[in-house]
Amino acid sequence: MTPPENKNLVEEQKDLIKEVLQAYPEKSRKKREKHLNVMEEGKSDCGVKSNVKSVPGVMTARGCAYAGSKGVVWGPIKAFAMRLK
Repeated sequence: MTPPENKNLVEEQKDLIKEVLQAYPEKSRKKREKHLNVMEEGKSDCGVKSNVKSVPGVMTARGCAYAGSKGVVWGPIKAFAMRLK
């Protein structure tokens, strides 16, 4: 991803991130602000922390895919197998 050319755009995006974070409770805000940042000119990365463990009790994309496939795929197969007995 290339950084935005316009410095005003970078500031607008940072302000937007601050506005979005205001909707979160304090505890969640501290955790979420590590995951939101703006790519700036001259920096090698934007400093986003994305390779962290998930919070227990929160459904991740991987967990959602597993649970969905378990119910959608294996549910009917199991029901069909039970009818054959």
